[in-house]
Amino acid sequence: MPPIRTLLRAGWACALGALAATAAHAQAPATLCSAPEVAVFNCHSRGKTASVCASPDLAPGKGTLQYRFGSPAQVELQYPSRPSAVAGHFFASATGFSGGGESRLRFRNGNTDYILYERTVRTRFDGKGNAPQSSTGLVVRQGGKLISQRTCTGSALLNLPANAIPEEDFDYDAIP
Repeated sequence: MPPIRTLLRAGWACALGALAATAAHAQAPATLCSAPEVAVFNCHSRGKTASVCASPDLAPGKGTLQYRFGSPAQVELQYPSRPSAVAGHFFASATGFSGGGESRLRFRNGNTDYILYERTVRTRFDGKGNAPQSSTGLVVRQGGKLISQRTCTGSALLNLPANAIPEEDFDYDAIP
């Protein structure tokens, strides 16, 4: 058996290596937003990140939003091309379900609709409670047809400031 000092040195080396890996992971950007922007939507799915970044002053009639998709090293899509006023670009909708509900943020780029959602649905109707299940994701529809659906992994958020985004009717057929 190796001397205790060798075991302690090896243990410290492993601990320092793990600490360095944890610190590197903690420093990795969780969103594609830049300071002082605030993420009102953030989703990690299949190695990509989708973020909606808001100016800190986002409120009814003021502030900007921008959708970004890709990775911190390469943003593949930005809409609009520059952070812009919300009106005419982004639309919010929501509906209630028995034991839950769904909130959405939608924008259109050309003939493609991007629908970002967060939903909670009741999965059980017995005496053991309703067992709510939550999911967050992104649906892309082109010409009315579904072309992509991503479910977020890990922690995700959709946090829309009250009345800051124009509302539209909830489209029950938009997400399968």
